[in-house]
Amino acid sequence: MEKKISKQENLYSRLYNYSKKYIPYKWLAKIGFKNINKEKLIYLFSSYGLPSILSILAIFLSYASNLYIGKIPLYMLYFVFAAISSWYGGLKAGILAIVVIVIGVSFILPDNVILELISFAVSAIIVSYLIDLARRTNEIRKFKEKEELYSQTFTQLFGEHLKARKEIKARDEFLSIVSHELKTPLASMLLKLHGMLNSVYNVSLANFSVRELMQVLENAEKQIKWLSTMINDLINVSMITTGRMDLKLQNVDLVVITNRVMQNFSELLKREEYTIKIEAKAPVVGRWDEVRIEQAITNLVSNAIKYGQGQPIDIKILTVGNMGKFIIQDHGIGIPEKEQKVIFDLFKRAEEQNGNHKGLGVGLYITSQIVKVHGGSIKVSSTPLKGSCFTIDLPLNQKGKV
Repeated sequence: MEKKISKQENLYSRLYNYSKKYIPYKWLAKIGFKNINKEKLIYLFSSYGLPSILSILAIFLSYASNLYIGKIPLYMLYFVFAAISSWYGGLKAGILAIVVIVIGVSFILPDNVILELISFAVSAIIVSYLIDLARRTNEIRKFKEKEELYSQTFTQLFGEHLKARKEIKARDEFLSIVSHELKTPLASMLLKLHGMLNSVYNVSLANFSVRELMQVLENAEKQIKWLSTMINDLINVSMITTGRMDLKLQNVDLVVITNRVMQNFSELLKREEYTIKIEAKAPVVGRWDEVRIEQAITNLVSNAIKYGQGQPIDIKILTVGNMGKFIIQDHGIGIPEKEQKVIFDLFKRAEEQNGNHKGLGVGLYITSQIVKVHGGSIKVSSTPLKGSCFTIDLPLNQKGKV
């Protein structure tokens, strides 16, 4: 918020700085201004200094033009000085200027103008009151404007504070999930390896089971792959949040990438008895980062398998105008409407509807960011217990390196 400094405040600031530099503060201390500051100096100058200076100037002009008092309208000049004093110093400053002018001028001008001075004093006091009233009204208006601005700023800051608190809470929950997900497979592997080592050391080799050893090693391999996946997710989140996700763009086919992802999931699909149908009438070639796009599709397919409850999954790949479109539809548990609005946010995930779904809950965030840096968009439509549909739109001609 940029602070606008008026000419009046600038004048007072310069006067204050000048006084600090050139006025001996020990003199000020002796007359009771030991703790003088900028605000006090402004108040003293506005209330006493300015009207005194203008009053003395009015008396001097009256003295200098004494011979021409009938020809020079000094009363109008007195009104101007009184008005200036009232505007800058308030009603008290205006009255001070009027009193000093009347007293000073009464000793200079002829006796026959006393009634005119009295008339001037009454009129000037009324004018000063009206000016002070206008001044206060103007100050009230400025205060209200500042109050509204401060209120808006406070509301904005308070909103950011609440958002930050929610993000910190979500981060702590996320770190708790990370620590649990990393610790559990490690503990399982260590327990089984410890049991196997104990058998080797303490049991006759004749009773050693190669089959059991293979099961332990296969389980360790599975757990290590799981740990590697989670670590890669954490690395991707770090790259995204720090703005270090660079793209290596080349011409790639979205259909080819999807088929390769399906091949990677072939064993899981066979074991879980999933059926995935891919509909693509023609190649969809675009200038994308092949690794990142494969990662995004992998996350969506994994998500569909995880929450699809064994129901068929449909994938459509097509070109619409200058956009490549990837649509994946499952028929699983679905996503509640309120969660659809935040499911792509960092540290957010849909509520688990059973306890078997593991993961860090950052896959959709990573997917959305990959699509975003390609200049595309991702959206979801879902009905609870009827499934979810994720749609990715990617521009075919992505230019440059993000």
